[in-house]
Amino acid sequence: MTINYFINTKTVEAIKSLYRTLAMQHHPDRGGNEDSMKEINRQYHEALKSSEGRVGENSEKPYRYKEAVENEIMNKLLELLKLRSLEIALIGYWIWVSGDTKSNRAALKDAGLQWHSERKQWYYKPAGWKKSKRSKGSLGELAKKYGYQGFQTADRENIPTTA
Repeated sequence: MTINYFINTKTVEAIKSLYRTLAMQHHPDRGGNEDSMKEINRQYHEALKSSEGRVGENSEKPYRYKEAVENEIMNKLLELLKLRSLEIALIGYWIWVSGDTKSNRAALKDAGLQWHSERKQWYYKPAGWKKSKRSKGSLGELAKKYGYQGFQTADRENIPTTA
């Protein structure tokens, strides 16, 4: 029997939020099962496709499903969740990373993140994402405008040992 993870989600925001929670619980690198994660990914994309054209709770613009961008962001988040002692914020389609970035610097650069000298954080934007104009708003203001989901990676002291 297959669990329908997204059956009660009504908005794009709820679908994305539930996906991120499920990814934290079921990703193989975090002790989960690969088959479960594949099924969650499949259902996630189906739920987003079915939301095409709906207006989001925090937006007046209708949602347009962008599979390539969604996949890119999902994969980048899963890659970053393998690192330790980081705080990850997904604001719109941009990923912002703070916390113990100094010891993770090489891994962040290898993952394609860039340093934002004004905000003093690492960031990632999807390939081909255009900058329209430079936002002078704080990350809090951007989060309010574009939506926010936060993640905390495992601390270095709490790294599980494998037998």
